Amino acid sequence: MNITATLLHYANASPPHARRAFYAVKDRLLRKYARFTGHQIQEIRKECWGPWNRESDCRAGCLGEKCPHCRGTGVYDIRWVRLERWQWGKYVFHIPAGDTRTIPSPYPPDGMIRGRIEHANYGRKSHEALLWLYLLCGEWRLLWRSLTGACSRGWYWWPLLNVQRVAMNLSMFLSWRKCFCGRWYPTWGSGWCVCRKCRSLPDEPIPF
Repeated sequence: MNITATLLHYANASPPHARRAFYAVKDRLLRKYARFTGHQIQEIRKECWGPWNRESDCRAGCLGEKCPHCRGTGVYDIRWVRLERWQWGKYVFHIPAGDTRTIPSPYPPDGMIRGRIEHANYGRKSHEALLWLYLLCGEWRLLWRSLTGACSRGWYWWPLLNVQRVAMNLSMFLSWRKCFCGRWYPTWGSGWCVCRKCRSLPDEPIPF
């Protein structure tokens, strides 16, 4: 399963927009194949941007000691997330296991992750790995959604990204829509926004 671990590593570096479904697959794979190695604490601080300025329709920035949002601390919100650490091959993954806004006791001096976990930027390799991950894990519904949800322009060396480009265009061309009368009608080649029966009805006069 080393190839699955590698695919998960690349896909996890740039998760898709449907993150909840992806993280469910990640959680299931790690609990089945990876090795649990302990916990870590992640500290997430949100800087204060100050009160809302109605004139500029944006936040004016922190006001320092007089700021009503942070009371002069410069930090609007802080929370600590407990992370489960999993080892799968040569890769380390984390799964959130709850958060709190009270200082954990005892406060861990070591193993603290400050801020967001930064991943390497693999570019389109992450998107290709996500498609292969869904394919090898038998996640057919997620694979179809990823293939037909979005694509980038151009052709690539990545085979499934090329399949995605074709699948998305075909899904848009061969899609069916529901008319306001409740009937379903094909959209390919017609360009209409209503079904054939509704198009055949006479136009009603405008009451003014």
